[in-house]
Amino acid sequence: MQRLILYAVMITSFIGALVGSGINVALPSIGQEFGAGAGDLSRVAAAYLFGSAIFTLPLGKAADIFGRMKLYKIGIVFFSLLLIVGGFSQSVEFLCGIRFLQGGFMAMVFGPGMAVLVSVYEKSMRGKILGYSTAAVYVGLTCGPAIGGFICHYFGWRWFFYLTGLVAASGLIFLWQVKEEWYGDREGKFDIAGSLCYMITAPLLLYGFSEISRQEIGIFLFIAGILGLLLFIWQECKAECPMLDVNLFIGNKAFSFSNLAALLHYAATFAISFLLSLYLQVVCGLTAPEAGSILLLQFMVMAILSPKAGSLSDQIEPGKVASVGMTINCIGLLVLSSLDEGSPLFLVGGILVVIGVGFALFASPNNNAIMSAISPRYYGTASSLLATMRIIGQAISMAIVTIVMDVNAVKSINGADNSGLLYAMAMIFRIFAFVCLLGVGASLARNKKEQI
Repeated sequence: MQRLILYAVMITSFIGALVGSGINVALPSIGQEFGAGAGDLSRVAAAYLFGSAIFTLPLGKAADIFGRMKLYKIGIVFFSLLLIVGGFSQSVEFLCGIRFLQGGFMAMVFGPGMAVLVSVYEKSMRGKILGYSTAAVYVGLTCGPAIGGFICHYFGWRWFFYLTGLVAASGLIFLWQVKEEWYGDREGKFDIAGSLCYMITAPLLLYGFSEISRQEIGIFLFIAGILGLLLFIWQECKAECPMLDVNLFIGNKAFSFSNLAALLHYAATFAISFLLSLYLQVVCGLTAPEAGSILLLQFMVMAILSPKAGSLSDQIEPGKVASVGMTINCIGLLVLSSLDEGSPLFLVGGILVVIGVGFALFASPNNNAIMSAISPRYYGTASSLLATMRIIGQAISMAIVTIVMDVNAVKSINGADNSGLLYAMAMIFRIFAFVCLLGVGASLARNKKEQI
């Protein structure tokens, strides 16, 4: 049964990441068919992220109450169906809506899936198993553009949705024989007020922050999001059965600082591939396949080393391993800030390998530290909170890129203003290095705690 659940989680983790990264290759074809502009296409990409961010945390708590395996299976069914339905889209607006729902049901897969995985394996193997799950995500991120490009070129963009939907559904084959159920808080009540407050606050914060440099309404939305966050915390403090129990953070530095470290790490590293893709193609003049082959180095190292790093965190305090990984990435970001038009490609590739090592040493051990800092009854909530930290961190990372590019008036990415682009990229990488340094501090601040 353990292996069946592991295979199912790895498949859904792979497809979830692939769908998120592979869609970018399909966007030009989608835009051409529907006559959509860049703004509409960016919404197609962002809708999936927003859906995941809004629903991940509430559904994690729902899994603890109603059954983790039950919600996991339901999530796979509807996520697979919505992928296939996406292939029948007749307008970009409909596709945006479907992508939003895909992200929502993927949230029902990510959180409960990790919670079930942790529930069925003994603590001595926790880091190693989480490492396999993390590796599946990285393989999906790595293969997404290549697989998406192949499918779109030979079969059309609609088949990207059809085929990924069928692969996602195959995860149910491994779960067919799994009849057991796992609960965290079976007698608890679902916090409707807290969930609604969170689901309104999350998009206000994310969208408002991303639009601060573009339009005045972004500032007002972000402020409204901050007020909503304060209201959410107040609601959870007084709720009888809160969606997010604030007591998980009080007096538990390992849990609190591990989640903060995850947020800061993804905020500092998610946009690396985006920025280096611009650098390699616009500044260095490489083709998309050539640039992709260099960027592949980071993800290959991450995928190979993540299970080994997870196993290492079963033997050594996971917080220490994660701190080393984040420190490596901080150094790598500082080196990236020095890139110019004459930088050799082997330097870029070498830095990506180093960052891949740092990322692998951070992600799986940090996940292990989070899941080891709480009791089994909170596994669903903790795994969903971790996924939420990752999603919010990714959104913050791209928002920082947007803000700095706008502030520096970088409008052209066709090679006409390489000096302006390089200056903005250097500034962004330095900001990311500072954010990563804050993450090192958060990672080191967690106290050593006996694993549960």
